[in-house]
Parts: sequence; structure tokens; C-alpha cells
Amino acid sequence: MDWGIYMTIKELKNQIEDLAGQVTIINSDDINGMGHMLNLLDDMNTLASSLGATQLCEIIEAYKAYVGQLVLGECQDLHPLEEGLRFIRDEQNHFENNESPGFEMSAVHQLFANAADTKEGDSSQENEGENSGKISAESIVDEPKISEDDLEILTDFVSESTENIESIEVHLVELESDPTNKEAINDIFRPFHTIKGVSAFLDLKKMNKLAHVTETFLDRARNAEYLINDVATDAILTSVDIMKLLLQRTSEGVYEKRMPHDDDIDIDTIIFQLTELPEQIIKGESDKVGGILIRKNKVDRNIVETALAKQKISPERQLGKILIDDEKVDEADVDSALMSQKALRKNVVTQVKVSTDKLDDLVDLAGELVIAQSMLRQKASADPALHNSLSQLGQIVTSMQTVAMSMRMVQIKSTFMKMIRLVRDLSRKSDKKVKLEMLGEETEIDRNVVEALYEPMVHMIRNSVDHAIELSEDRALAGKPPHGKIMLRAFHKGGNIVIEIEDDGKGLDRKKILEKAISLDLVKADESLSDQQVDQLIMAAGFSTATKITDISGRGVGMDVVKKAIEKLRGQLTIVSRPGQGAKFIIALPLTLAIIDGMLVRIGKEKYILPTLAVQRSFRPEKINCNTVQGRGEFVKDKNSLIPLVRMTQFANIENDFTNPWEGLVVVLESRDEKRGFLVDELLGRDEYVIKNLGYSLEHVKGVSGGAILGDGTVGLILDVHGLFALSVA
Repeated sequence: MDWGIYMTIKELKNQIEDLAGQVTIINSDDINGMGHMLNLLDDMNTLASSLGATQLCEIIEAYKAYVGQLVLGECQDLHPLEEGLRFIRDEQNHFENNESPGFEMSAVHQLFANAADTKEGDSSQENEGENSGKISAESIVDEPKISEDDLEILTDFVSESTENIESIEVHLVELESDPTNKEAINDIFRPFHTIKGVSAFLDLKKMNKLAHVTETFLDRARNAEYLINDVATDAILTSVDIMKLLLQRTSEGVYEKRMPHDDDIDIDTIIFQLTELPEQIIKGESDKVGGILIRKNKVDRNIVETALAKQKISPERQLGKILIDDEKVDEADVDSALMSQKALRKNVVTQVKVSTDKLDDLVDLAGELVIAQSMLRQKASADPALHNSLSQLGQIVTSMQTVAMSMRMVQIKSTFMKMIRLVRDLSRKSDKKVKLEMLGEETEIDRNVVEALYEPMVHMIRNSVDHAIELSEDRALAGKPPHGKIMLRAFHKGGNIVIEIEDDGKGLDRKKILEKAISLDLVKADESLSDQQVDQLIMAAGFSTATKITDISGRGVGMDVVKKAIEKLRGQLTIVSRPGQGAKFIIALPLTLAIIDGMLVRIGKEKYILPTLAVQRSFRPEKINCNTVQGRGEFVKDKNSLIPLVRMTQFANIENDFTNPWEGLVVVLESRDEKRGFLVDELLGRDEYVIKNLGYSLEHVKGVSGGAILGDGTVGLILDVHGLFALSVA
């Protein structure tokens, strides 16, 4: 899905949820609330129209007309607002999944028409809707509701099943590389078995039936009746995708306190495939390299037997090497076969599930304890005995905070594993041979960072497969192996986590990038740019050098969105490209979003925290290096270049202790390739600070990203460097 379409759908979903929130609190005389609903419906209609979702537009228009009748007092029944919302949700899901609608528009119009014709207090009268297998207005109104106890069970089931589905995808990739790995089969079998049992108890018939058939399919593989091949993997992944859709419908039902509507979801096709497939799979081949290659349809049995005959003459030669030398298989195929010989074993660690809200509370309390301990230390500095006791307490508190923070940390492996399936699907769709390698997937990172990092990584990998990796024949002409390679790396460096996405494709075409940038007036034709500056141009808004938009990626809404998403996480994105050899995208992120590494500075009587990641250097400028340019403000010389000078008084009524910049200190800050000098009175030191939310009323204040309680008990504002830059030129 194109990134722009994805973001439009995401915005539409948010507006639908806003509408749902309004529906829950609306009453018949709340004219302001209904006016807000009409505005939301107008915005939703605009988004749906831009997506080409014509039936969704029609439903929104019918909904809007009924709200208009409520405003005019022509009707007073609020019940259709809830039922109409379900129609909007269903149609949005059908459109997103490219499915046919699960109902007819006549049911929508009938819902609102019946309500408009019904007098107040007589809203229980309903006309019969059209049936014939479709969802009618009557079936929606009269459907049984779910009890509160069942809702709680269903909520837990959806949460746990979603985790199970994610684990299935991870282990399925492992199983595909090693079909003999019984442990991997068990890791896939168990989640399906769990879903089958609980779904039967909850009367989720389709989910139960699909889980049962898939479980049986896996059980036969577990009993060594056959080995999983590519076709079997595709079938299981299809089952997983349908299971996700069924879970989504169940989640929607929980939200609306009803049983899920899944009549439009087809499970018969995949059930037939899973039932018939075992007879088509090759049985019981040898675990030797030759047998694995035969089973994966890489070579014929006769070719392997010929190679074995050669091996008897020259026992020192490996079978895989003989097949490669004879140009019967690719080196990558032999590598895959060798991996299949290795049994993957995992250590089982006892775990307890804890609510993420409780973890966040624990981290907050640990932060408060650190602050209280710091305040106490300052007050007790005159008493040596008490100071020693506080030092010991400090070590305990620090250890406690470290443990609390580690509980928020998760391995990035789960995100990396999702990329394996993505590359697998994209390589097939683009008719390219691409393999993904990973290093450092055990690296831990804040769970909130992991969740926010997923979408930018997906976009960059889509670009690598679609734009960077060449077709096999083009790679052969360039002297490269037929399989393209994407490498994912994760490691800790300097208090940050670094994630690298590197491919061995053709690299960035700097000549083409520069020509496009000139045509868009991003740079001047006679402007001299370094290679790195040219590479950074692809992150300009709306920049694209693609000659056509594909269904894999479209660069028009591309890297600028990725860069903004990373910077929202207080991170940085760097590009390193080698023409003809590939490109590397380097993402540097803080380990956690709960703590910031900052530089404490004083301006006047106030203290502020600058993110260390944005601080380049600090110095006291010479008078000769401070200048004022008419109409452009103050500048200061930094390493032979003039940079704008920013004062706090430009944003707030905060004055420095002095007037002349050479009497104070200049902190050089950098954000999104912009560099400015920030004038401060004093540097108070560098430390880690627990980030505190400033509340809804200050959430959108530019130039401020949060607050922190300092050691003396006062509050210091954490400054948003990019926001300050934007304000300084406003």
C-alpha cells in the first residue's frame, strides 16, 4: 500500500474513532455536539472521497443527513447513530482489505428512514430488512448483546491471540529455513491449539474451524508425515492473515458489545487447501544437503545422484560445492540447505504478564524516587555520616531505576522478524531474488520506540526492494550475485540504539536527485553540494525520482515522513550511499522515551534542558565574531561559518543576564540539517532526566517537549530544538 494512502486511511480511522466517542456522549438536545459530529462527517467524507471509497461516502452522507434531522428536531431517536457507525466501520474495513461490502446500501437507508418515521418513544418498531445472507437493519438492532463477564473474557482472548499470531509468523520463518526443526513446528502448533480451544468456548465458530484445520495440518507435519515446503508455508501464512481479520472483527464486536460479524469472511478456500495439500507434499526426504535441495525443488534427483558419484571419486569435495561448480544451484540455495541441517533450540524463560500501565507507573515512581533522593542529598550535604548513608541509598535507587527501565525494554527481534516476511512477500511481488540478514536482533529497546519504529522500517525496506535491488540479470551484468541482500543491524552506541538498514543495490543516483531538486527549486543550479548533502535531499517533502509509482512503494510521500517519524522519537536519520554498491540508512534513537540525556543550562533565573543529541559544542564567542545582518538578525562565527544566533527572549519574556553575546555562552544546536547558536548564561552540567508530560493544555506549545523535576525540586522545561528553530524564523 502506498505510504500516502496508508496515512489517509490511518487519519480516517482516527476520525471514525472521534465520531464514536462523540456518539457515546451525545443527547438529543446537544446541538453543539451534533455540530461537531457534522464537521467530523464532512472531514471523513473528504478523506473517503480522496481514496475513491464511493460506498463509504454514500454511508457518511446518509449518516450526515440523519444528524441534520436531529439538529432540526425532525426526529429524536439516537439509536441509529450507533448502528450507522457500525456500517461506517464495516465499510472502511472492507475497503481497506479490498473486499466486497458485507451488506447492501438499502439496509443503511432503511435504518435511517425507519428511525425518522418513528415517533419518540416508539423507536422499538422496526420494518423487516432485506435478508438473503446480507446484514439487515433488523438483524443489527435485534442481535444479542454480550454480557460484561463475556466482554472481559473476549478482550483477554483478542489480546493473547494477537500475541500468539505474531509468534506464529516469527517461528514460521524459522521453519521455512529448517523444515526438520520439530521445535519450530511445536512453537506454531501450540498457539493454534490454544486459539482453537478458547474460540470453541466463546462460540467463535469460524475462528474455531480454521484453527482446528490448521492445527491438524501442522500435527501431521509434527508427526513426520511430510516436511513443510514453500507451498505449505504460503498456506499457513494465508490462514494467519484470515485469523487476523477474524480477530479484528472480534475486537470490533467487543468495542460495540456484540458478537462479531464475520459472514463475509471466506475460510472455505483455505480450509480446502490445507486439507488437500499434505498429499501433494514430498515425503520423508533425507536430511542431507542433496535431499533438502530436492525437497525444495532446487534440483532434480538425477543431478544430485550425478554429483554424489563425483563426490565418491573426490571425497574431499563437498556435495554443495560440486553442485555450485557445475552451475546446477546457486550458492544461496546451498547456504539455505546447510541452515536447514541445524536444529534451532531455544532457552525457555519463565515470564509473567504485567499490564503496560503498571510498568509505566513503576517507571514513574522510580523516577520520583531518584528525584527525592537527589533533593535529600543536597539538603544533607553538611552531615558526613548521613551523606555516606545517602550514597548507599543512591546506589540502591539507581539499581532499582535500572531494573524498572529494563522492564519496559523488549528485544527488537520481534520487529526484525516481521521484516523477514515482508521481504519474502516483496521479493515475490517484484520478481526479484532478495534475502534478509540480521545482526544484533537481541538488542533491547523501549517497547514504545519499537512500536513507533515499525512503520518507518517497513517503508525503507519497501524502497530497498523496489528501487535499490536490481533484477537478477542486471545484477549479473554488474558482477553481483543473483540474490540481492538487505542487512538489518542493531547495536548500542553512546547511550543510544543504532539501527542500520543496508542493501547491496545500485545506491542513490546523485545526478538524478540533483536534477530533480533543481526542478523543484530545492537548490540552485549553481549551488555546490557535498555528496552527503545531495543524499539528504531525498528526505525533502514530496521528493521523488521514481518514473512510475508501483504497488510496492511510491516515493512521493516517502522519506520525509520517515524522517519526521524518527525525529518524533528524538532520533536522527543518516544516509550513506555508494553508487553501484548500495546504500545504508542509519537510525540513531534514545534507548527509552521515559528518560532524556540532557544539558542543563541557565538563562536569567530559569533553568532549561537541551537534548544532548542536538548539542554540537559550546563556546564563548569573541566580539569580532559576533555580527548583525540587517533584516536577518544576529549571527555568530562557528568554525569558519556564520550561524544564526537565537535568544530565549525571542520566544518568551526571559532575558539573559547580559546584552552582548560575547559576554555569555553560545551552545551550537543542530536539528534536521539546520544549525543555530543558542545564547545561555551558564552551563550547569549534563545528566539524565525523567520526562514529565506537561498536560493537555501545554501539549501543543511549540519549542517545549516536556518537563523534568530537577535536583533542587524546581521544574525545568525540556526544549524542543526544531520547534525553537521554527519559531526563530516565524
